[in-house]
Amino acid sequence: MAQAAFPGITGIVAMQNARNRLTKGFVTLASSFCVSLGVAAQGSDDLQWSVTPYLWASTTELDLSFRDVTISPETISFRDLVDTLDAAFMVQTEVGRGNWSGFADLTYLKTSSTDARNQLSIDIDSTQVFLDAAVAYWPQGVGSSLNVFGGLRHSGFDNDFGFTAVNTDRPTAVRSSDKAYYDVLLGFRYQTPVSERWQLRTYADYAFGDSDGIFVVRGSFAYAFGKSRQNHALIGYQYKEAEFTDGDLSNAFSYYGPVAGVEFSF
Repeated sequence: MAQAAFPGITGIVAMQNARNRLTKGFVTLASSFCVSLGVAAQGSDDLQWSVTPYLWASTTELDLSFRDVTISPETISFRDLVDTLDAAFMVQTEVGRGNWSGFADLTYLKTSSTDARNQLSIDIDSTQVFLDAAVAYWPQGVGSSLNVFGGLRHSGFDNDFGFTAVNTDRPTAVRSSDKAYYDVLLGFRYQTPVSERWQLRTYADYAFGDSDGIFVVRGSFAYAFGKSRQNHALIGYQYKEAEFTDGDLSNAFSYYGPVAGVEFSF
């Protein structure tokens, strides 16, 4: 899920004391996913596995507030994000058997940009990691119409800021902020055939915990292809709201835009 902005670009000073819990969070998420794989392995049906690389071309709306006073509303288009992008990948993988499956969804973004002002230039390097790990229950078996899931969501932001005064070659100051949020994740997925090759798929989740709440909803069409029609081309639309607080600084985001990918099933 391509997410174009990150907490703290405008509120640079307020982000300096962010705590780093990235290592602890990844251990927790990895443990959760390993448990889900063990659960999925129980049952008599064949193991089902899928890998889905995808792209979310999202526009981002950001409201930055200090003590409940909005100080920096901003809209960032997907084209603006591409101009600052250094590296990115988005992938989901899922394995299941019987009535259970486990899935992980990873988005990695690395961006760099320069904010030029009258007497100061600010170089911004940002690394963002978004990871969901969850266990899903399918009442009628893996691959049927409905499943509900629960797990953990990690949202991580690692930002470096270099301040350079006009007519100087080297940064006059360097600041860093590193913040990670860990949330309980709950949601459901529903799919139904609309023709011999086409499916309608819907998805919704809500996460709560370290963040002030994250909500995601998605609708997409899946076209079956391949020798056994086991693979699917996906096209749809996704909307996300997220709010993060760091001390007196609050960042409220709205992400929306088309999403496309290819699901390879084995």
